[in-house]
Amino acid sequence: MSHARSDITAAAPHGLQRGVLTIPNAIALSVAAMAPVLAVVLNAPAAAAAAGAALPLSFLIAFIACALVGNTVVQFAKKLPSAGSFYTFNRAGLGPAAGFFTGWLFWIGYAILAPGLFTAFGAFVHDYVLATFGADVQWWIFSMIAMAIVFGLSVRSIKASVNVDLTLLVVEVIIFLILGIVAIATAGSGNSPTYFLTSVAPTGFAGVGLGVVFGILSFIGFDAAATLGEETKNPRKSIPFAITGALGAVGIFYVLMMYSLAAGYGLNDPAKMDAFLKDPNPFVTLGANVTPWLLQPIELAAIAGIFSCFLAIHNTTVRVMFSMGRDQVLPASLGRIHQTWYSPIRAIIAQSIFTVVIGIGVGIWLGPGATGAYGFTGTIGTVAIVIVYIMSNIALVKYFWKLAERKLVTHVIVPILGVLALLYPLYAVANPAQAYPFNLVPIIVLLWIGAGVVLYFYYKAKSPEKIAALGSFITEDDLPEGEQNAALLAARAPSVQHPTVAEEAAQQPETTGN
Repeated sequence: MSHARSDITAAAPHGLQRGVLTIPNAIALSVAAMAPVLAVVLNAPAAAAAAGAALPLSFLIAFIACALVGNTVVQFAKKLPSAGSFYTFNRAGLGPAAGFFTGWLFWIGYAILAPGLFTAFGAFVHDYVLATFGADVQWWIFSMIAMAIVFGLSVRSIKASVNVDLTLLVVEVIIFLILGIVAIATAGSGNSPTYFLTSVAPTGFAGVGLGVVFGILSFIGFDAAATLGEETKNPRKSIPFAITGALGAVGIFYVLMMYSLAAGYGLNDPAKMDAFLKDPNPFVTLGANVTPWLLQPIELAAIAGIFSCFLAIHNTTVRVMFSMGRDQVLPASLGRIHQTWYSPIRAIIAQSIFTVVIGIGVGIWLGPGATGAYGFTGTIGTVAIVIVYIMSNIALVKYFWKLAERKLVTHVIVPILGVLALLYPLYAVANPAQAYPFNLVPIIVLLWIGAGVVLYFYYKAKSPEKIAALGSFITEDDLPEGEQNAALLAARAPSVQHPTVAEEAAQQPETTGN
């Protein structure tokens, strides 16, 4: 074999670098994908319009609902660690067809979030620079700078990316925690246990329920660590721990910040509640009132939160694309890695182009801010991802149903509750009666599913082996590399013949090495 170097090497299924990440790294990706600071800044006002003073209760219920889905991810990640995440999970539980449509929805669900974050970053920085320095710089310039940094970090290595995420998260969360603690300490009569009662919502339980929708939207992305199953040390223990830790930490943060907002603003006072509902950015107002010395850091933390989320969503998306390219459902070139840095280079390039083209297009059409491109693309992504979450809960029940290790609560009752918890948020977000352009969301998702149906039957007719092999690669650290997939697939799908890793590698064109 030649010793000349090349920039890109064909990816055998084990192409991503093993064991490069730790549990804190995996936690950082999931927390960054949830964007806790961004979520409380944008989603709290939206939820309060329905939940009223019961805002903390709505986020507490959302936390419990997402914990039910988190159980499903944890149970699957213990058995099937893979960059494919839900793509691999649902294939194992519901079969290759479900695996295909999971990948199809999960891919677009995450991919479409990135353009909205791309535009939101530019919009937030534009507003900050204009207000602080009086310079009116076009938003897309800041967005392109962010995209260039995200591209460089994701190519260089996943470890570099998650370390940046971890650093930004620590800083921004500390700033908001200081704000929250000071707000509670100085709230006086604003502190009240009634914020956790449905009676303080304008329409009672219905209002709290609608507030829960926005709470669940704030947790989208908690599963991002599952896509690191091939790059994290001891993934069967590390990934479940990371997902549990991320969900728990962010859930507590959300409830604390919602309570601090309610107490600090005095939402138990009808006059203050009325002022709150008219406030376009209540956290900034709260900061100006209780921690004016922290106002600049609060605004910068919001910008940092958008960037860290953008970076995390980008890295999550390219790993799903890589997994589908490796299975040749998407173009096979997407399943190639950079030889030096072990990053899914072709998927990174493709996702970056998609982000810029869609982001600038939708940003010009609807505007780049929270109520424009960010809200629209985020709603599309949420519908697609929630459908995947529902499928995964059903898949968990079926996967463990005939296994001796099945537990009634963990593998049956909890996932069923998870399905029920997600049905109303799915209806609320996908309701076609929403105002334009959000009434287009269910149409766009249905068109995407329709395109997937066409592609599925094309592959089934022309390349049935691709459908049969979907999501079949699982990280197996306990076996020799050449036997990993063969052993697992023989045990779990004996009717389908898959080549071993060694055989697949032998079928690849000869590549250059070090």
